[in-house]
Amino acid sequence: MTRTMHRGYGVRTVVWVRSPHASELHGALSGRGGAVTLVEPGLLRVTGLTAAEIGDLAVERGAPIHELRTTRRCARRET
Repeated sequence: MTRTMHRGYGVRTVVWVRSPHASELHGALSGRGGAVTLVEPGLLRVTGLTAAEIGDLAVERGAPIHELRTTRRCARRET
């Protein structure tokens, strides 16, 4: 999971990936160190990889991406 610190809070970065090849990408992204969750058919939630890394991997695999969106949210710092 990608995190940065800001005033005692961590910022969690999540990349949302929509693709008709989601199951193929799931395994490939996990193999590159991403934490991947299938949210619904065709939609993955990925932490631990950047959108650029995910896009590059999709191109390598010939897997079309229909949506690639990054969200960030604050979370309390882990102690």
